[in-house]
Amino acid sequence: VSVGLVYNTIDDMKNPHEGLYINGTTEVAGLGGDAKWVKVTGRASVYQTLSEQLDLVGLVSAGAGHIAGFGDNGLRIFDQFQSNDRMIRGFEYGGIGPADIATGDHLGGTTYFNASAEAQFPLPVIPESFGLRGAVFADAATLYGSKVTSVSQTSTDMKLRASVGIGLMWASPFGPIRIDYAVPVKKESTDDVQEFNFGIATRF
Repeated sequence: VSVGLVYNTIDDMKNPHEGLYINGTTEVAGLGGDAKWVKVTGRASVYQTLSEQLDLVGLVSAGAGHIAGFGDNGLRIFDQFQSNDRMIRGFEYGGIGPADIATGDHLGGTTYFNASAEAQFPLPVIPESFGLRGAVFADAATLYGSKVTSVSQTSTDMKLRASVGIGLMWASPFGPIRIDYAVPVKKESTDDVQEFNFGIATRF
């Protein structure tokens, strides 16, 4: 069972230049089956035109989430949060956070925080009708607090990861597409790096 709220003042969802987008969700598992937990997540994004002449747009976003189990079964690996490109770029899906000491596999975590700052701009020479824009960004995130007890794991303490990178956004006929190249500037020895990422352009 889940309930969510959205507050949206974005001027153009396909090509945002101004506005605020906030969403929050609460999920509860436990009406049936073995899973019994409460999960709360939230995210906010602010767009602001930095220069109308240059069509330069700034984006600042932040998010957080926490899951808590109840009952006798506790949390399973797939109940916990896994990192992804919306949390931090430059790392593989599920590539940060506490890991199994024996295998190196990441177990996820009960709590995460993330933040990102980005500047978006039109590409020089290329006509605006092509729908291409570039971006430079910096991401930071932490994922910690694993409650999986079936394996021996690395530290579950809060540890910061950070990355910087560039992106290419294309308003294609098939929908908004984005390619990012990010380099981790702060990571742990157990983290899995993935410098290139391909996905949708919007980050709502």
